[in-house]
Order: sequence, then structure tokens, then C-alpha cells
Amino acid sequence: MVDRRTATKLIRFHADELRQIAESARRAGLTPARFIRETALGATPKARPRVATQALLCELARIGRSLDQLARCAQASQGAALVAQTSAALERVQAVVRHVVQGQRQRGASSS
Repeated sequence: MVDRRTATKLIRFHADELRQIAESARRAGLTPARFIRETALGATPKARPRVATQALLCELARIGRSLDQLARCAQASQGAALVAQTSAALERVQAVVRHVVQGQRQRGASSS
């Protein structure tokens, strides 16, 4: 049996207060109701990485794995120029991933 919430409490907000709550909830990846409930019960909701950023990181990881496989194949066949180009492309992808992750950490720390 699911333990459902059945008790309600009406809370009135000024429009600007509700906008602030809704924005904070959105940053934390929560509904406004859940954000209010968790905050009132002592939790400190933290901003969650944006879905778009997560999708970008997943795609960059996929590209990085493909480049790594290409570099290994080129190395096995002694294609020095291809190895160098693939390795350089892989390093650029890794640099972008580090940049995105570092930006996420900085945004997370500044919103705490």
C-alpha cells in the first residue's frame, strides 16, 4: 500500500515570492510543492545539473569513446598521421568536457 499525503495546508504568497520559490524549485529539479515541503522539513535542496548539460556530456563521452577507438585502430595499423589527428581531436573533446564540468561545479558552488 502506498503511503499518500492527505493533509493539506493553504499558504498564501505574494506573486514575487511565488516566482522566487518556483525558480528555486526549477533549479533544484523539484516541483514548487516538493521544494516547499522539503525546505520546511529542514532539507537544503541543491541545484541540479541541467538536463541539456547532461545530454551534452553524454554525447561528448560517446564521441570521445569513438575517437579513442579510432586512435587505437590507427596505432595498430601504424597510421602515424591518423593517430596524431585522432589523439588531438580526443584531447579537444576531453578539454570541452573538463570545461563543462568545471562550469557546472562553479555554478553549483555559487548557488549554494
